[in-house]
Amino acid sequence: MTQTARGNSTRQANKALRKQKILDEARELITSQGYEAFTLSELAQRAGVSIPTIHNLFGKKQEVVEALCGEMVANVNEAVSDPDLTDPIEAVGVYIENLLGLYRSDEAFYRAAFVAGERTGLFEHQLPTGIFNRSLKIARQICMNGVDHGYLKGDIDTHWLAEQLFGCQRLARQDWVNGYIDLDRYRVQVLIGMYMTFAADARPAFYKRLRTGINQLASG
Repeated sequence: MTQTARGNSTRQANKALRKQKILDEARELITSQGYEAFTLSELAQRAGVSIPTIHNLFGKKQEVVEALCGEMVANVNEAVSDPDLTDPIEAVGVYIENLLGLYRSDEAFYRAAFVAGERTGLFEHQLPTGIFNRSLKIARQICMNGVDHGYLKGDIDTHWLAEQLFGCQRLARQDWVNGYIDLDRYRVQVLIGMYMTFAADARPAFYKRLRTGINQLASG
């Protein structure tokens, strides 16, 4: 490697370190102070860089937040990768347990990051790679598997069943982000809503299982 190449490699490595340091400090600031109170001036001070350096590496406040939330989205997408299960009850159970396991790993950050993501439009429904479309795709696959394997009758379009399944999860997430419920209540609220959605198209034997599951969840 030539001296010039070594110099370029060192500069790139230092640039990557600065970017990661800035992101780490941004994570701490958003977690502790929230999106609205987060400023580039405080971020620059904590990261030991100038504001122009942040502009050069990321851009404005929104771009810093988008980079930070992009990490969160990747983690969520990995956590909720398609559950390879044909039983809808088992499938949504795995989905929710994996998702809540991720949130529990750093609850304050994920709550703050969802607020920041909403403010920056990161979760807009039209984004093909966003959380909405990813989760809706998984919900649709769970419903189709349920029809194919005899759990659901198929009388209701799986697209609409999937939308309702995701709606159960989205409402609970919003309640949690706003501090109305904790993660334990989140789980109960999501699963009861999903079971009720399945019940609208369930075959008799599966309906009985759903009814039992709802009663067990409701009784705590």
